[in-house]
Amino acid sequence: MSETPLNKLKNKGMDCASAVLTRVDLAMEESKLRRCFTRLGQKLHGSIKTQLFTDVKNDSSMVELLGEIEERTKVIKELKSRLNKRVL
Repeated sequence: MSETPLNKLKNKGMDCASAVLTRVDLAMEESKLRRCFTRLGQKLHGSIKTQLFTDVKNDSSMVELLGEIEERTKVIKELKSRLNKRVL
């Protein structure tokens, strides 16, 4: 069945809006990832400064932070793959 020009325009607009929202989600996740790395760097810098590397190993917040970084990285990869599928 042939689509009307208005339906084609509507569908194209919805696809475009979806792609824009995906890009916004991607930018938001990348920003969160940068904040995680900043917090990680601050904690590591403090440990290096005091030369107490055992603090890093035993700090549960470091483990949580590393887990959050891994999760954010997975989400970013997924969003990028969704954007690449739309372009192709």
